[in-house]
Amino acid sequence: MPSADSEDAGRPSREELDRQARDRYGSWRDQPRGLACAVVAAFMVLTTVAFVLAVVAVIAAVR
Repeated sequence: MPSADSEDAGRPSREELDRQARDRYGSWRDQPRGLACAVVAAFMVLTTVAFVLAVVAVIAAVR
């Protein structure tokens, strides 16, 4: 067990470092989800493309 006058004496405590990290970066729940955003964006794009193709098919069938 290190003594109070060891080289760690001038360092901030673990709790202080944790608080600083939370203040700077927030929690993991606050971070954007890259993969989830990519999946949602891909779903939106593919849905839009499918809708446009369906409209084109209906217009072509009517003519």
